[in-house]
Amino acid sequence: MSFKIHCITTGWVQIKIHHQLARFLKRPLRVLDVLTDRKWSPQLPIGCWLIEHSEGLIMVDTGESAHANDKGYQPWWHPFMQFCERRGVKPSEQVGGNLKSLGFDPLAVKTVVMTHMHGDHAGGIPDFPNSRFVLSETEKAAISKPDAVFNGYLTMHYPSWFAPEGIAFNDGAFESFERSHKLTADGKIRLVPTPGHTLGHMSVVVDQGDHYVLIGGDASYCEAYLKNGDVDGVCVDENLHHQSTAKIRELCNRKPTITQFAHDRQSEERLENKVFTRC
Repeated sequence: MSFKIHCITTGWVQIKIHHQLARFLKRPLRVLDVLTDRKWSPQLPIGCWLIEHSEGLIMVDTGESAHANDKGYQPWWHPFMQFCERRGVKPSEQVGGNLKSLGFDPLAVKTVVMTHMHGDHAGGIPDFPNSRFVLSETEKAAISKPDAVFNGYLTMHYPSWFAPEGIAFNDGAFESFERSHKLTADGKIRLVPTPGHTLGHMSVVVDQGDHYVLIGGDASYCEAYLKNGDVDGVCVDENLHHQSTAKIRELCNRKPTITQFAHDRQSEERLENKVFTRC
């Protein structure tokens, strides 16, 4: 059995060139490079995904908010959010409107999986008041810390009802990953830890029978960077990032795999045309 997966784009983002692709390994140098960079990336998609599963509709990430450019939405004191990102999200492009245009009711989504909680992945949370939210235990802890907003978690915009569940990856090894979590009873949708971009980042692997679809959030910014093991400019831990991308490459080598990343302009094309990532 295979599952229908929809790649959904919630507007666009522009980031600094050295944020998109870092020149240095050590984080302090990478962050300084982003803050002083004067060159911008092309407009990149802000992706999230809907999976039609027999146990119910599953979202992976929620994209950016249509209010992201409203005055006061981004912290005025945060240099990265004020000067290192440009965003464009129309109301109809926010995830709830996007789903309705595809014929789905966001209120009917059973589960929302958060690869991580950065603002451009968590902006659509308010569209899913009926859903169960899951994220890694590490990421859940990160959004509760005093420095959460400084680290890119816009906690002030989380709805009062938001009460995510933490995942501990206690369902054993899966392919190239030492730990995993079965999201569905049939084991066809698994969550695997892919730390690096954030310490609690995780990815989703959908078993389509003859191939996998790996929904990787920001585990890499595009397929080419995955193949090279390149890190992004704001990656929290470059060593963990390298380990995670190595495991994803190994997964691609073990079984044909379609990779999906939130800011990869070819993600939707690879999914629609069943183009496998060759590592």
